[in-house]
Amino acid sequence: MTKLATTKITEAKGFALYVGISEAQAQASGTSLAEIATELRKRLGELVPELANETYAALAIAPVEAKGRNLDITRIALGEQRATKTAKPEQEEATAAKGVVVDLSRKRVYVDGSNAGLTCKEFELLSFLIENQGRNVARQEIAAISERCGEPTPNARTIDVHVRRLRAKLGEYDDVVRTARGKGYRFDRHPDVLIENL
Repeated sequence: MTKLATTKITEAKGFALYVGISEAQAQASGTSLAEIATELRKRLGELVPELANETYAALAIAPVEAKGRNLDITRIALGEQRATKTAKPEQEEATAAKGVVVDLSRKRVYVDGSNAGLTCKEFELLSFLIENQGRNVARQEIAAISERCGEPTPNARTIDVHVRRLRAKLGEYDDVVRTARGKGYRFDRHPDVLIENL
């Protein structure tokens, strides 16, 4: 029996753009990685309006002391095949994440690279404090966000319990949720916290 040779027909279904700019470099230029990604997404919306939402952004987190060009570290951290095949052991360590990453769009929080496993209430609590960054937020205000999770409004004591549980899941970064004595809680800009809102 003769076997017929077949050719698989392929086509490009999208592309990945690896950007080797650190958050510190972006801030030195008066912007942030989130703002850069938002502008790129906006430009895509202008070029192909009907597919403007067909995008996905992933942040490359690496230790401050990681060696090499930011672009190379980004490619390795995000698992680009050609980059990982030639990566040196020292560069492979760049995949380890340190600090807290709050992904507002996917409603997830990562602590040192691992999903913190926050409940809806815990995530919304942290998210609400971030929305009100630099301001003391009263327990009554926090209680009002329960509707985001489809739950009844809790009392002040219950809010304290949720804050305690949230801090426990943040581990060594529990100080990102600060207590404002007699006023409630607050979130201030923190060097170990990266907020994604893409």
